[in-house]
Amino acid sequence: MKIPQFEGIINVITTPFGADGAIDYDVLEQHIEFVIAGGVHAIMPGGSTGEYYAQAFAERRRVLEFVADKVGGRLPIYAGVNSMQVDEIVALAGVATELGYEAIMLAAPPYALPTGPELVAHFRNVASRTALPIILYNFPARTGVDMDLAFLEGIADVEAICAIKESSGSFGRMLQHVANFDGRYQRICGFDDQALDQFLWGARSWIAGASNFLPREHVALYQACVLDGDWQRGKSLMQTMLPLIYLLENGGKYIQYVKFGCELAGVPVGPMRPPMGGLTSDEKAHFQRLYESLKAARIAA
Repeated sequence: MKIPQFEGIINVITTPFGADGAIDYDVLEQHIEFVIAGGVHAIMPGGSTGEYYAQAFAERRRVLEFVADKVGGRLPIYAGVNSMQVDEIVALAGVATELGYEAIMLAAPPYALPTGPELVAHFRNVASRTALPIILYNFPARTGVDMDLAFLEGIADVEAICAIKESSGSFGRMLQHVANFDGRYQRICGFDDQALDQFLWGARSWIAGASNFLPREHVALYQACVLDGDWQRGKSLMQTMLPLIYLLENGGKYIQYVKFGCELAGVPVGPMRPPMGGLTSDEKAHFQRLYESLKAARIAA
């Protein structure tokens, strides 16, 4: 098995929906071209920013097929395959393998609340039934289960499990990874307002929802921190981005803000699927002020 070296901005692409609620593939194609033109380094359909949880299996398969076709080998592609059903995870991973995806991303199964040993057994099972490397996605606020030290030790011998997107928001957890698993799991930034810190401590990639509407700004931060090692510039860029990024991570409506950001960026991707709704007029106005202030700074110029 070839283990990728995850580098740069991995765009976890949003899924456009039309007024009738169906996936709008024409807009999805336009959006793929927008983020590629913005300089992202890889694309990942099927993440939570893509509202995978609101899609049937056939839709998720079609999105994977469509993205692979339209990216056409220009960038690496990774697939989010999370599901409450193990067989569906394995089936989606099989689709991704056939289509040329280089890795899959998998969180703990939501709602089930497996114990630590059960979670270890779950990931061992999935790894034994799939042909692609696995990026762990630790998001206990959404799954109810934390990928803690004991879990990571319990699957450390499974070579296919090669990276972790840490989205707990815990700075201490990131340092735990550095202290205990440096060189074992590739660390991928998964909490947007900690991007500067995670880059400083060795992360070389960022699975970034806001890169759907700020791709160039994300690339600029990655360039400054990871490629150039210019931490003063990196801090300056992050300070400029932080008011908007902080709202995204802490405002309770991450995907809604991402979709509104796409609209402001000139690539409207439509509404959310139920049960999620939109933003209030006040939320839109506040977000737009932050967005315009960030764009006026021209940090990606």
